[in-house]
Amino acid sequence: MFKRMPDVQQRLADDVYEQILSAIVTGQIAPGDRLIQEKIASEINISRTPVREALLRLEQEGVLEMQGRKGFAIRKMREEEVVQVYGAREAVEGYAAYWLAENRTPQRIAAIQEKVDAERAEQTDDVQVEFRLNKAIHRSIVEQSENRVLLDLFETLWGHGVSLWLFAGTMTNQDPPDPNVHQALLDVIRTGSPEQAQAAMIAHVREGLERQLKGM
Repeated sequence: MFKRMPDVQQRLADDVYEQILSAIVTGQIAPGDRLIQEKIASEINISRTPVREALLRLEQEGVLEMQGRKGFAIRKMREEEVVQVYGAREAVEGYAAYWLAENRTPQRIAAIQEKVDAERAEQTDDVQVEFRLNKAIHRSIVEQSENRVLLDLFETLWGHGVSLWLFAGTMTNQDPPDPNVHQALLDVIRTGSPEQAQAAMIAHVREGLERQLKGM
């Protein structure tokens, strides 16, 4: 009977979330800086509620931690936590690569090739753009396994702001990643044995872990 109204409050919270995360990733907000919801709300010229929601979301995702009653700061992740995240990725994405090599079809390979080509064509220095391109390739590999549970696990590992934050750390004071690395990985999935594809994926994820630990 009644027309549903748009959730303006949620859209505002999402926008604030993206702005804060972008500022963290690009270094505009540095470790040790305090984020005060009243100050952010005043700067953006909105109410405190969506700012509070955005800050709490980033806290739940492990990007921020509360300092005092109203302030937040970037949370310093322990090396052990990072190793666990990448270990879980090895299990999920390594199995997806194994399955794909065992059940490859031209259509499945072509779907992944499209994402790889998009990354190579972009050649960007924007960390957030590169993150989305990188995630799209890895997601496509898992998606083509046609395993809903595996894809849900992938989204859990990659779907939070902390994933972008970690990725940004791998780009800090380091040489840019090889633009051909995903093509090489896909070539193994296309022509290699399931065991070779799984090993190639695990090696790729571990290389990312090494870059991450070096960036930390």
